[in-house]
Parts: sequence; C-alpha cells; structure tokens
Amino acid sequence: MYCITDSRFCQFDYQQWVHYFKHNARHRLKIDFSEESRLSPDIRKLIFPSVSAFQKGEQSEGICLRRAAKEFAAEKSEAFYPEAVKWFIKEENMHSAYLAQYMKWHGVPRRQKNILDTFFRNMRRKSGIYSEVTVLITAEIIALSYYTALGNVTGSQILKQICRQMLHDELPHVIFQSYTLSHFKKSTRNTSERIFLMRLSCRAVWTVYGNVFRAGGYTYRRFLSDSMKYLRQSFILSEKMR
Repeated sequence: MYCITDSRFCQFDYQQWVHYFKHNARHRLKIDFSEESRLSPDIRKLIFPSVSAFQKGEQSEGICLRRAAKEFAAEKSEAFYPEAVKWFIKEENMHSAYLAQYMKWHGVPRRQKNILDTFFRNMRRKSGIYSEVTVLITAEIIALSYYTALGNVTGSQILKQICRQMLHDELPHVIFQSYTLSHFKKSTRNTSERIFLMRLSCRAVWTVYGNVFRAGGYTYRRFLSDSMKYLRQSFILSEKMR
C-alpha cells in the first residue's frame, strides 16, 4: 500500500505532466529474455488469463478520450491537457507492449476480446471527460493491487521487472487523473458513484481473476480495502488541488 497524497506529482500542472510523460518515454524498461526460464503448466494456467486481459485493457488508441480531452481543454482553458493525454495514452500502450512481449516469448496469443475491458470502455464513454477519467482511475487503482500480486506469483525476474515498471507508472497516473477530477465541482452524488463503481469493479475483477490475487498474497478483504484506501486518497488529492 502506497501513500500518494504527499507525492511531488501533486504539485504538477498539465505542462509539467507533459514533461514528465516525455521523460518517461525516453527511459523505458528494456526487457532481456536471455535468462528467462519457461514457466510450469500450472503457473501458465494461473497467470496468463489475467495477463492477456490486462494487456488488452492497456492497449487503446484513446479516440474518445482524446476527443473529450480537447473539449475539456477548451472549457477549462487548459491548453496542455490534450498533449498530456496523448503522452499518457502512449505510456499505457507501452504497458500493453511489455505484457505482449512477455506473452509472445512464452507463446501466448493476444486476446481479441475481453469482457472486463469491454465493460470499462463502455462505462468511460457515458458522458465526456468526467466519465472517462472516473473509470480510468478506477482501473488504475485496481491495477496497483493486481501488479503487486502478479509480481509475487512467480520467480520470473522479467515478470517482476514488468510489474515494478507498471507500479512506477500507475501511481502517478492516479494523481494525474485526480488532478483532472479536481476541475469538477465536488458533490455527494459523484463521490457515491465513484465508491459504487470501485466496489462493483473490485468484485468483478476478483470474480474472474481472484486466483491470481490469492496466489499473490491477497484476500478479497485486503484487495477491496486497499482499493478503497487509494480511492480515498484520490478524493483528498482532488480536494487539495482545487
């Protein structure tokens, strides 16, 4: 469990986020499979259904998000936001590429469809940038526990490296999305909807991929508790950034 409310990223405006994402793009993880071992059938069966699903989820052109970002930028006079979103999407796609590279080395094909990915994408498109960002931050908070658990499951050093890179990137993403949500008026309804979405999403992800979380040291209670704590930190960040 990480504390994000005191991070240096909490002081960033969108121009600084652009610089951050560009810097990250120049310092990406280089994966070397020369010492990677083949996984046992049991481990393959355990991890690859979720790995392939998250690989699909991280991959997106972000057409709707980019369009909503331009509308938000015009409405809120945030000229650098569309560029920040462009670089954010590139970073997400790099995450997808890491997982795809790992899957390819182990002979696992990419998924064409994933029910959870479809659920999150449909939710994001409901009503502009607010819905896009609310669903994104929910998925990113869940990813913090998922990649922590996944990194604990096997002795694969490559998979552990990928998970560490994901956590390194996803924590600032939560702050980035919280900053965008700070531009909207706080309301009891919005707070309740985000809590409901988080609980619903945690239950859905656990139902499908709870075996990976359990193998990585999680109970459902811990998974939900950590997710709700991150959500509360996001509420605190958005309030501080207003």
